[in-house]
Amino acid sequence: MIDVLKASGEVEPFSRDKLCQSVKRAGAPTSVVNKVCGLVAQEIQPNITTEQIAKKTAQYLQKESLLLAAKYKLKHAIMELGPAGFFFEDYVAAVLREYGYKTTVGTIMKGHCVSHEIDILAEKEGVHHIMELKYHNRRGLKTDVKVAMYSYARFLDVAAAHKKFEATKHKAWVVTNTKFTKSAIKYADCMGIELLGWRYPKQGSLEQLIEQKSLYPITVLPSANRYVREQFATQKLMFVRDLLHHSAQDLQKKFALNPAISKRLLQEAYSLV
Repeated sequence: MIDVLKASGEVEPFSRDKLCQSVKRAGAPTSVVNKVCGLVAQEIQPNITTEQIAKKTAQYLQKESLLLAAKYKLKHAIMELGPAGFFFEDYVAAVLREYGYKTTVGTIMKGHCVSHEIDILAEKEGVHHIMELKYHNRRGLKTDVKVAMYSYARFLDVAAAHKKFEATKHKAWVVTNTKFTKSAIKYADCMGIELLGWRYPKQGSLEQLIEQKSLYPITVLPSANRYVREQFATQKLMFVRDLLHHSAQDLQKKFALNPAISKRLLQEAYSLV
């Protein structure tokens, strides 16, 4: 038994089955699952971190299929949209627009008691959605009940100040790039709060919305280093498929990128979407 260090700081025995399940969830066929798990298992050393294991797994998957690697490291890629979470708000708003929502990021709304900055104000089919986003930039963290309670309190204050909400449907949302705690889910179910996060809900979770329409963030591309990510984010170029509207020369000139990197980025984008 070899111990591995989780992002939460806990130590647990390495589980090949758990690793294989994570690769399988990315859509890899059995042959690839067995091959990748076998290669990674051979490199497991005492006190290796789960982040190091994930990185090795993604590298081996990338040799098999860039799409499988992108699905596998999607959660980590979203964390790399940070560090502060502002780009995550833009990214989620862009995803929602692909599903027919009209969105505004960073709206100031007057409440009954105080004014509030709403992370995302969305509207679809006459329903107004007031969304609180909770972004985590490292593994092992979950969005807890305090976030749901805080979000709902803000929602009630805004609703009390806008009588028009009484004539139209309106909903409170909490959106996160990680998982929710059980108490957060229980509270949200009780108060009618919509939750959107990693593997939640079972149908229509954040990763499912992304994968169904290939809305992969730029950060899944192997050649998207920190400089590249920052350049694209400042221009609100969020999706891998957005690169397909540019030539390598366009990317080089518009974003001041190295010619070789511009070419690789396009090659990776075409192979992914």
